[in-house]
Amino acid sequence: MRPGAPRWSQTPAELDDGEGVYAPSRLDPLVRIATPVIGGPAGSRLASATGFWRAGTVLVALSAVVVGLGIVQKQHCRADGWSSPDQFWHACYSDIPVIYASSGLGGAERPGLSQALGVEGGLGQSPLAGLMMWVTSGLVDGNQTGAGRSFFDLTALLLAALLAVAVAATAFTLGRRGWDASHLALSPVVITAGLISYQILAVALVALALFALSRSRALAGGILLGLAVAAAAQYAVVGLVVAGLALWRSRAYESLEAEPGRDHRALAGVSFAGTALITWLLLRVVLLPGVTGGFGAAWSAWRDGAPGYGSLWLVPQLLGASEPDPASSWGGRAAQLLFGWMFSTGALGGAVTSALVVLALIVVTGVLLRVTVFRVPPLAPARSAPDPMAVPLPLRGGEVPPAAAASDAMVEWVTRRVAPVSLAALAFVLVTSKALPAQASLLLLPLMALTGLRWRDHLIWAGTEAVYFVGIWLYIAGETTSNRGLPSQFYLVMLLARLAGIAWVGVQGVLAYRASGLSDEAYRPSPEPTGSHDLWEISFPGLDAGTLHGDREAGTPHSSG
Repeated sequence: MRPGAPRWSQTPAELDDGEGVYAPSRLDPLVRIATPVIGGPAGSRLASATGFWRAGTVLVALSAVVVGLGIVQKQHCRADGWSSPDQFWHACYSDIPVIYASSGLGGAERPGLSQALGVEGGLGQSPLAGLMMWVTSGLVDGNQTGAGRSFFDLTALLLAALLAVAVAATAFTLGRRGWDASHLALSPVVITAGLISYQILAVALVALALFALSRSRALAGGILLGLAVAAAAQYAVVGLVVAGLALWRSRAYESLEAEPGRDHRALAGVSFAGTALITWLLLRVVLLPGVTGGFGAAWSAWRDGAPGYGSLWLVPQLLGASEPDPASSWGGRAAQLLFGWMFSTGALGGAVTSALVVLALIVVTGVLLRVTVFRVPPLAPARSAPDPMAVPLPLRGGEVPPAAAASDAMVEWVTRRVAPVSLAALAFVLVTSKALPAQASLLLLPLMALTGLRWRDHLIWAGTEAVYFVGIWLYIAGETTSNRGLPSQFYLVMLLARLAGIAWVGVQGVLAYRASGLSDEAYRPSPEPTGSHDLWEISFPGLDAGTLHGDREAGTPHSSG
């Protein structure tokens, strides 16, 4: 490939080498290597599957298998109970049964909804996740033997259904790139972290929100995004990204239904973000006690809270606990001599950490703006010529029906602009957050699927998540049994590796967004008579696009003969 050309996963569907579905087994190098066990990659003349064998239905069925593997991973605790430190030694810890028992949801005096969601209610969950936990607990008889396991099993079934909804919504959004929804359905991270808490609820809601936005249903999508933010506050960055891309002043593109310089996608983006904000505010006021929806208590808790497990700001504390003994070996003496200043740092306080988080977010925002929207316009040119891969047939004269073309423009905007920037923004928000539990990384999956991440990059990230998943439980168990737990220095290495994996995913989002600008250049509308000659008007009939612009694969001119 020539420098700066889109990679396979960042190439739009209409530019790949297939005439039917977008087949990762043919276009993803890692998937292609793994396909001999199922008969090899898909043929170049593969047509769109029908019936059950569509990408959406197959991936929905496979997602149920993945959740089943997650239940198997928790089987030791499911059989013997969630007790400390045994649940940490076997890496089968889950918030679902533990909070069910500790908060009194299964007791005789079951708390009311407002009391359970309050600061002192014991759930400690986001408003919508707490609502789901409270409602689900009402379906389980808390007096029966094994009520905690029954509550976990019922919750697992609900989360499996929500994951299926998320996979289907992502596949429908992607259209002929539907197989890219496998990043959500088949991710190893779902096995390890999918049943720790209710993060899959937020994943399903944001997948539905982006599907609605891609179909120009901005108000419905905004309501769904507001619910997603109420389930996982980190998804607020999706609304901020959509609003930023919609409001950013770019080139004067001609829309199908708007005047030059205006675009229907910009109005939809603003409506989407505004509706999400209103929905989130109303939901907090309705669910949480008090007129302000608990904003004051939530802000105070975040501002004064110390760094939690998985946070970048926990590194100074871990360094202080990892100081080597100079008398133990020559290596310890050398480390103390060269890096003694690093080990002398102490734990960061809550106020200092909050200030550092705000500063880091400001810096990250500036860098993302510089490398994304400053380099590639936020709104791709709206198509006004027939698309050979679009489902709607062009009208006589080569024109596409306005409604179909507008819908295609929204889908392209969501997948080529919104999803990559949201993926990058969310990744760096997670890296700079004050606490980063193991299940928080699940939030990246729908955006990775919509962006079209390569499976090589996915597995690099999933590998760091798997290593950290084992390390965090051993480290927590070591706080009670120090001679068996994971030492601080090893946990520090795993934490940094995990943060590097998340940052790697964020960088891929930036690269995907910048490559989307190159893919827009592959489309040129039919020239209009302007009194001047265009390159296409004066070119010799024997020359093709490769001669004029260079071969996309090799970067060298060629002729059609």
